[in-house]
Amino acid sequence: MNALRLTLSLLLCQLLRGTAVRCWSFGSLAEQTAPQPSDAGNLDNHTLLARQLIVGTLVPPLTAIVTPTASNCRCVPPGSCPNPLPTPPNDGSGQLDIRIVNNGGLPTPGTTAAPLTCSYGLVACCQAGNYQCGLRFPPPPGSALASTGQASFGAYPWQAALLTTADVYLGGGALITAQHVLTAAHKVYNLALTSFKVRLGEWNAASISEPIPAQDVLVSNVYVNPAFNPNNLQNNVAILKLATPVSLTSRSTIGTICLPSINFVGQRCWVAGWGKNDFGPTGAYQAIMRQVDVPLIPNANCQTALQATRLGPAFALNPISFICAGGEAGKDACTGDGGSPLVCTSNGLWYVVGLVAWGIGCGQANVPGVYVNVGAYLPWIQSTLPL
Repeated sequence: MNALRLTLSLLLCQLLRGTAVRCWSFGSLAEQTAPQPSDAGNLDNHTLLARQLIVGTLVPPLTAIVTPTASNCRCVPPGSCPNPLPTPPNDGSGQLDIRIVNNGGLPTPGTTAAPLTCSYGLVACCQAGNYQCGLRFPPPPGSALASTGQASFGAYPWQAALLTTADVYLGGGALITAQHVLTAAHKVYNLALTSFKVRLGEWNAASISEPIPAQDVLVSNVYVNPAFNPNNLQNNVAILKLATPVSLTSRSTIGTICLPSINFVGQRCWVAGWGKNDFGPTGAYQAIMRQVDVPLIPNANCQTALQATRLGPAFALNPISFICAGGEAGKDACTGDGGSPLVCTSNGLWYVVGLVAWGIGCGQANVPGVYVNVGAYLPWIQSTLPL
């Protein structure tokens, strides 16, 4: 009946157009015109508006819908939360369930997720925006101090250790999503899928009493770049898909590294791992993660330096497959570090620029180490992650 009266009223308005009678248009949202100030006291308009809401055809303007700012929380050591969100007010502002609701038939926003509960002496750090890759935090309470050349506990939360199922160390990798590890193809291309696993959050491989325990994850698939050449290690990149995603928020020692978006040549970068401290029989694998800073050098300089080694003057460095870093005496990645990420920082975030690939000896002056050029494989990486 109300709808019939409304239709008759509209027809009457059509007949009276051009007279002194004001009519309200209830067409599409785009066709509606805002009422003039003089309409505020017009009870006829108020009545029509009420009837229109009853039949449910007046949709509130989209600008009236306020979307809350996205936020994310993760567990971090006390005092290390950058730019935390303000503490919620204690008067209930923004947290009350209003008893009279008219949302115009629009879907009701979901309830707020339960607050993050942290263990291992960590506290919840909530920030605006989505989860951020490439962040690292100071050691949590109870961590052992690092000695010279050693990484601090939790300093490389993206660092992955590749182990056999019998816990024999194979090499390194970099966590790039909650379910994917980037590594060198030469470390995994000939391994049976069920013969190895990934360990995340490790620091001292000889200890089981660290303040935040490491996490072992099985591998469900290995994607090797189809152009990988095991003879010259060109296109030496692979992605490991973990059997289950890992939490990126519950431990400050496990997080992802960002993929590169700029050129870092000329900058000092870092490489970490548990590889040998020297080349050959005198070198020994390390129980505690070690780190070293190395300069990222232009490929032309690297090729010239490598031509002065046993590779000879005819050696040509593939500029797509490789980048180079180092060349300083006693500072280098070494045997066993293969696949470990070479990371550089920009504006407080860390990026995986290279993966340890090969070299001539370890730590020799004027002989840089050679790394997988991760930036050249971004299209392949992005197309492989959804598989």
